[in-house]
Amino acid sequence: MRKLLLILFISPLFVSGQDGPFYFTHNNIQREFYFHIPNNLPANSPIVYVLHGWGGSGSSIMSTTAFNILSDQNNFAVCYPTGLIGSSGMTEWDAEGFSDIDFIKELNDSLWSVYQFDLNRVFATGFSYGAEMSYHLANCQTTNMFAAIAPLGGGMWDFINNGWPIICSPTINISVFVLNGTNDNEFNYNGGYYPGVGNYLSVDSIVSFWTDYSSCSVNNSYTFPDINNDNIFTEVTKYNNINTGDKVWLYKVNNGLHEWFDVGPWGNDDFWASEEIWNFFSQVGSNTTSLNDQKDVFNRRLLKTINVLGQEIQSSSNKLLFYIYDDGLVEKKIILE
Repeated sequence: MRKLLLILFISPLFVSGQDGPFYFTHNNIQREFYFHIPNNLPANSPIVYVLHGWGGSGSSIMSTTAFNILSDQNNFAVCYPTGLIGSSGMTEWDAEGFSDIDFIKELNDSLWSVYQFDLNRVFATGFSYGAEMSYHLANCQTTNMFAAIAPLGGGMWDFINNGWPIICSPTINISVFVLNGTNDNEFNYNGGYYPGVGNYLSVDSIVSFWTDYSSCSVNNSYTFPDINNDNIFTEVTKYNNINTGDKVWLYKVNNGLHEWFDVGPWGNDDFWASEEIWNFFSQVGSNTTSLNDQKDVFNRRLLKTINVLGQEIQSSSNKLLFYIYDDGLVEKKIILE
């Protein structure tokens, strides 16, 4: 009996060109950012801010996450700011104060003045230190700038008790998508203490914090199939508030490490984090779109089939294959026998 496991993602397989660097002056400091916008992007489209980890840059997180691919296929803009060099000599985010919150807000205001993005669909995601900054944006934003965040591989600080110079708590409705690996050696899934910074919450406590805040209850739960047989199973739990539309999602990646889950759409993980994050964002705010809204499955033509090494083949059972179509769609399949 032949069974089909199918995961869709939209892509050409390679990102072409550089979208920056560009520069924006904030507090008399020249700040770097990278910015990708699809051709002929209509007004009132979403924008996603993607925040790099400690020591990273807008360029590095752009390459790692490959959000430009999803941007082109789903009509949203994506911005990759770069943090400032900190006392460590590495790029950092101000996840304890307001300087980077103000920087991102003013940068967004400047971009909006040109492109008129939908102010109800401004989103933030980030990895590691960028995930911490995403939580900080959600907790400390003074306006309803961000409709949703999606922190991956980062912690949320116990900001009430750790003696920070400021104490923040959320004041607006916001949806939150949490992605963490249980074997993350940088941020323990069960919480802990980060030297020089303070205590951070367990992932379960983070989820409880946001579900309690938004009065969400469990809506759905399931486990992704381990399609590449690496013994990494992702448990998915989705909460929502049927009255407000707020959502809280958890992807608990059992045995997952401190990494962006799948480095771009050409890897062989059980899911591509960037695609899952956009799917989450696309369900938040006004005039939402689906990953498949613009795909005509009846007129699509198969161009070729390749394996994980990029080699073109005809067909194969029990192996991960990529089916590439003429409309830019790539199907990620395993046919089981």
